[in-house]
Amino acid sequence: MKILVIDDEESILDLIRMNLMLEDYNVLVADNGKKGIEIFESERPDFLILDIMLPDTDGFSILKEIRSIDKDTPIIMLTAKNQINDKLIGLHLGADDYITKPFDSRELILRIKAIEKRMKKEKEANILPNYLEIDISKRIILIDKKEIYFTKKEFEILNLFANNPNRVFSREVLLEKIWGYEIPVDTRAVDMLIQRVRKKMGIYGEKIISLYGIGYKFEV
Repeated sequence: MKILVIDDEESILDLIRMNLMLEDYNVLVADNGKKGIEIFESERPDFLILDIMLPDTDGFSILKEIRSIDKDTPIIMLTAKNQINDKLIGLHLGADDYITKPFDSRELILRIKAIEKRMKKEKEANILPNYLEIDISKRIILIDKKEIYFTKKEFEILNLFANNPNRVFSREVLLEKIWGYEIPVDTRAVDMLIQRVRKKMGIYGEKIISLYGIGYKFEV
């Protein structure tokens, strides 16, 4: 697994790199946000360890940019601050976990492995129906082996459903996951998006079930 570490403290970078390499991880490092983004885009690592305090920007800005590129890569935030607001902001923006400096390298390794284990379980649980194929890297959706064009948000919501079969999502949760809170969007936008996705799915559109007063789920 390829892990990118973005931190401006050379001693921290060296320590993390050494410990990760001992666990047979392929480690990439960057000492500022700009370089980190460049490496992320070119190398597409499987995991990201990101410091909040960087010389050219803050980790929250980097986190938002990373999430605009890729919503799924696991991210652990590092910080010297032990403030609940930092944790909440990081988790809200899409971080998977949070560690306060100074930390024990063994704890970092255990947290990485815990996230790896969770991802493996989710992947094993994600058994798509035989009529549906989703290629995340190419952003392609095939229905009955035929490629169907889905807009960015249509792709994201169907992919979210497919990764969470039979899970019920409220409209508010779907708004947060697909639109975020950067712009005000009415929950009716969710209903309209679902309608378009159902239409493109043809006879399988009925698999996206409306639960009155609750939300939606994708039945598999």
